[in-house]
Amino acid sequence: MAAIWAARHGAQVSLLEGSTQCGRKILISGGGRCNLLPTNSSIHDFYTSGSRNVLKRLFRTWRLEQIQNFFPQELNLPLEEEEATGKLFPQAQKAKIVRDTLLEAAVQAGVQVLCPFRVVAIEKFDDGFSLHQEEGKSLHCHSLILATGGMSVPQTGSDGFGYRLAKKLGHKILPTYPALVPLTSQDKELQQLAGLSVEVGWRAVKNNKTLDQGVQPLLFTHQGFSGPAILDASHWVVRDKAELLVAWENYSTEDWEPYLKSRVRQGLLKALADQLPRRLAALLLARSGLREDMRCGNLDRGKTQTLFRNLCDFPLPIHSNRGFAVAEVTGGGIPLHEINPSTMESRKCPNLFLCGEILDVFGRIGGYNFQWAFISGRLAGEQAAKSLLEH
Repeated sequence: MAAIWAARHGAQVSLLEGSTQCGRKILISGGGRCNLLPTNSSIHDFYTSGSRNVLKRLFRTWRLEQIQNFFPQELNLPLEEEEATGKLFPQAQKAKIVRDTLLEAAVQAGVQVLCPFRVVAIEKFDDGFSLHQEEGKSLHCHSLILATGGMSVPQTGSDGFGYRLAKKLGHKILPTYPALVPLTSQDKELQQLAGLSVEVGWRAVKNNKTLDQGVQPLLFTHQGFSGPAILDASHWVVRDKAELLVAWENYSTEDWEPYLKSRVRQGLLKALADQLPRRLAALLLARSGLREDMRCGNLDRGKTQTLFRNLCDFPLPIHSNRGFAVAEVTGGGIPLHEINPSTMESRKCPNLFLCGEILDVFGRIGGYNFQWAFISGRLAGEQAAKSLLEH
C-alpha cells in the first residue's frame, strides 16, 4: 500500500521484498480467505501504549468506508460481508487474489518490485540511504519507508529484523511480545475438552480492575485455549499478567438463578447440559464439588455460590502462550511519539518513514490489522513521495 501511493504521487519507487515472494502473510490470513477489513471499527478496537489522540488523527486520514470502497472501485476487487461475524472478505474468498491484486496495482503504478532483495544493513547519508544486500549489492534512495512488519509468523518474512534496522537509525524499540496469540494451560482436564467451542463473556482483570472485556467464542485445544475470545484477550495476559475470567455462554448469575429454580426436581447435570456442552457441564460440577445427579432444588446457598463462580467467573488456568511462531501480530515496537503523525516520518531520522506493525499499534482480530496497515502505509507512501518531490 505504501509503494502504491508513493508511486501514484509521482515518486520513482522500488519495493524490496526480502522473501521469495511478496505478501506471504496475506496468503495465510483468514484461513486462506483473507479477512481484509472489518465492517465497522472504532479507536477502541486498537491498542497502543502511546497517545490515543495521535491514533485518532491517523485514522482520520483514510476512513474505513473509503478503504472499503478503494478495493472494488479502484482495484476492481469486490468485497463480501460475512454476516455472522461482520468481517469483509474478497468475493472470491481467496487470499491469493488480494495479494495478486495489490501487487498488480503497485506494478501498474510504476513500482519496480525487487524480489528477493534481502536488506542486511542500512547506511544514512546527508542525501539519503544506502541499502546493502547480502550479495554485496547496494541501492541508494533519498526517502525510505520501513514496512517490515513485526515478529509474528516469522516464516512469512516478518522476523523482527526491521526493529534492528530502525534501532540503528536512532529509534527506541519498546519491548515486543506476541499478541493475538493462543494461550497454553497445564490443566489436563481442560485439555481433554480439545475441539470444543463455547461462546463466553470474558474479562481481563488485574488488581480487581477490569482492563477489557468481550463476548466471543473460546476454543479448547490440546495445549490450552484459542478462538477469538482468547486471541483478543491474550495481550492483557502476556503483557500485563492479567487474569482471564469467563462466563460460559455469557450467562450471568441473574440468568442462572431463575433457570435453576424452575428445575428444582431436575438433576444438575441434565439442567446444565441443556445450556452448556455436556462435557463442560460435568467438569464444572466436579470443580464445584457437586454430584451430577443432585437435584437443583437441593443446592444450599454456599454450594450455589461456588457453582455460580464456576459458571460466571471461571478463572482460566493459564500457563503461558504459543509465542511469535503462531501469534497473529506483535505488540510493542517503535513508539508513536517517535514519528510525525501528519506524515509518518521519523522524528529521529529525516526522510525515514515508518508504517504498519513495526509501530506500537495493533488491532483486534477481524481485519483491523489490515486496516492499520493500509492507513499507515498510504500516509507514509504519499508523504515520502512529497518529501522527495520537494527535495
